[in-house]
Amino acid sequence: MKLHLIIYLLLFSLAAPAQRAMKNSIDYLLKDELLNTVDASVMVYDLDDDTLLYAHRPDKLVRPASVQKIVTSVVAVDKLGDGYTIDTELFIKDNGECRNLYVKGRMDPLFGVDDMVKMASSVPGGSAVDTLFADCSFMDSLYWGSGWIWDDNPYGFQPYLSPLMVCGGAVEVVVSPASKGEAPHYTVTPESSFYSVVNEARSGDPSLGKLTILRDWLEDSNLIRIRGNCTKRYKEKINMYKSADFFLTLLAEKLDSVGVEVGTISFGCTPDDAERIHLVRRPVVDVVDEALMESDNLCAEALVYHLAALGNEPPLSMDEGCEVLRGFLNREAGGCNGFSVADGSGLSVYDYISARQLINTLRYAYKDSTLFDVIYSRLPLSGVSGTMKNRTKDGVAYKKVRAKTGTVKGVCTLAGYAHASNGHLCAFVILNNGLQKASLVRRWQDKVLEAICR
Repeated sequence: MKLHLIIYLLLFSLAAPAQRAMKNSIDYLLKDELLNTVDASVMVYDLDDDTLLYAHRPDKLVRPASVQKIVTSVVAVDKLGDGYTIDTELFIKDNGECRNLYVKGRMDPLFGVDDMVKMASSVPGGSAVDTLFADCSFMDSLYWGSGWIWDDNPYGFQPYLSPLMVCGGAVEVVVSPASKGEAPHYTVTPESSFYSVVNEARSGDPSLGKLTILRDWLEDSNLIRIRGNCTKRYKEKINMYKSADFFLTLLAEKLDSVGVEVGTISFGCTPDDAERIHLVRRPVVDVVDEALMESDNLCAEALVYHLAALGNEPPLSMDEGCEVLRGFLNREAGGCNGFSVADGSGLSVYDYISARQLINTLRYAYKDSTLFDVIYSRLPLSGVSGTMKNRTKDGVAYKKVRAKTGTVKGVCTLAGYAHASNGHLCAFVILNNGLQKASLVRRWQDKVLEAICR
């Protein structure tokens, strides 16, 4: 017994100076002139010792940006289970007089062209289909989240939400320069008649200004315009107005390519006596991987709708899913007065949570080995992968941090797990609001990571 006490006191005596050094370093960093105009909340928690190491404004409510995806992912894996799947089904009903297809979606955010080709190939060729129906009964008709910024509309990171989405409800436009004065080359994928392109740009003509790739979104049009001066290869993801219509059109085109002629396309619920002929099954862990590693907004929102399905009947709403997130933050993460969760991705200007809630979410995941394995392995690794690929490459925090980044106008956040020099694993949260230049704040945050890992 005395030996155990001696060992404990020895370890404590060795750890205390390191903890004081970290505290002093972060205290010093919090005096940086940058923070004269930028808010900061910082928390560090030693998971091995189950001890709070540092807290600065832990209960201040701030916008989390994409760090919100940590909460969404933890709750989704915890409540749905790591074996849960998001299914897209194709049904056929042939009564001899009428032959119809029904594609029933549940918002698979990773459904791609290859999935669609396989789906189309499952239909026996050489015969016509009277009507191809889209069954969008899974969710309500609200295609954006509450508090989403209106002028983010034309870009791929804010898609029109739908139970049926292909390529994230967006197309990728790649523009490359041609000879000086000529129209640049461009490609749009996936190819479809659903959209059209007007190329008004020129190569090597500075008088035309910056190259832009936009959709006529104010007119709810799927006309893509390329304008300006093209001097190098340029890539942009543009969302499609009405994702389900885009899905239907592309599927009809793929069916035609395998010899199945489609008469009309429409919307309707799948009859109970229709026969399922194809199933695309998406593991929820793949969706979590994309939400955390690549900060994919659609993946986060898909998780929210499937959380909504736990206690509600379709059509489901985003708010029903957010109620599950709010319940978790209240019960398991130490809810504070006034916090707000309006979506799963952190896009909403109505999202306000605290560093303490995020720390407690990270602690909650750590206490369940199965849950922790899923979350930890899918967080970007500092200096190596995902949105942390270009962070901490020249310091002691290189390859020692698994974290989720968050950036929107005025917000730069970071949260996850870091390995300290004593071998302990720490959970940390760094939340900055009220900024103008995210690059300066990222450099400051990386210094905090250095203090934690050192």
